[in-house]
Amino acid sequence: MAAPTDQQQAVTNAATAQFKSSLMTQISQLPTQPCSLPPSFLTSFVRRCFPAELTLVDFPQALTGLDYLRDLEMRRRKEVAIALRRLGVDGENLGAHRQPALDEWVKSLEEKEKKVEALYSQCYIGLRRWILINEMSLLPFNKSNCLAMLNTLYPPSHTSQPTPQLTVVILNAQRNGFFRYIQGVEKNGPRILDNLIQQGRRPERGEEDGWYSVRESVENHLRAANAMIDECSAITGIESLLPVNESDDKRRKGRKVDSGVSFVTDDRPSTGNSTTTSTDSKDKPVSPSSVSSAAAVGKGGSTLERITREIRRMRERKKMEEGQRKDEKPKSKLLKKMKSSNTLIDHREKS
Repeated sequence: MAAPTDQQQAVTNAATAQFKSSLMTQISQLPTQPCSLPPSFLTSFVRRCFPAELTLVDFPQALTGLDYLRDLEMRRRKEVAIALRRLGVDGENLGAHRQPALDEWVKSLEEKEKKVEALYSQCYIGLRRWILINEMSLLPFNKSNCLAMLNTLYPPSHTSQPTPQLTVVILNAQRNGFFRYIQGVEKNGPRILDNLIQQGRRPERGEEDGWYSVRESVENHLRAANAMIDECSAITGIESLLPVNESDDKRRKGRKVDSGVSFVTDDRPSTGNSTTTSTDSKDKPVSPSSVSSAAAVGKGGSTLERITREIRRMRERKKMEEGQRKDEKPKSKLLKKMKSSNTLIDHREKS
């Protein structure tokens, strides 16, 4: 017969196991909510970590910069996939939807995809080269740190390709080449790194080393990736790919046109001439002839038309009264001057 303490322990273990099982079941049933940093933050960090000047590069944060650059590329690929899914495009029905606008957009998307992947491949190789150059140039030379950085940047076994251009053969060749450089720096010092430092240098531009070309590839990739992310995020359906006029016609199809008469104001342009642009009509005031012709269309009409005509009459009457008042003021002044002059003449004759 088991002791009471053993029975309590068994009950406790069973309850703990059941609780863990229930908790894992609940977690597995929760919807997946991918968390990723905003592209603007990723872009800003990469630019600060890898500036144009080599002396300002933050090599201690370089690995984080590589991770953020990869996250931006993954975000771009994800947005492209989501946009294609919204449009109902996949590998099976590509070209079978018979939508010229969609075919043209998919074709341009494929060209942009190749360009961005090529830029990311250049960044992948170029940044890793300079991170290893910096690690091998540190004094005193530490071979263990260099090998650890090499294993981090180029793992011994590659499970996936960063891009279609970066095959396993290319990645292994990069790893083997840097391993030989590490052995060479251990024997002969960092002066043998001159070839790596000058790789990609453009003397015609006055560049001292190859960092500028790598930094240019990074900037081009950041711009192209963000442009594709913004473009794909704006895709909501096939209407997003149609020309502006055609999409507007589809949206307005079936809607009734408002035929109400607007009140005439000084800041509202006239819409009588359809050939006049909106900017021209805003700059030109409403002429009295257009107002009178609009009022003479008919004495009947809707309630709005009658109210409009009455407002015009009130304005015209007010303007006429103001004009009369202006004319009366000079006359009164003239009469006063005439009386004063007559008084002066009479006074002189009496004297």
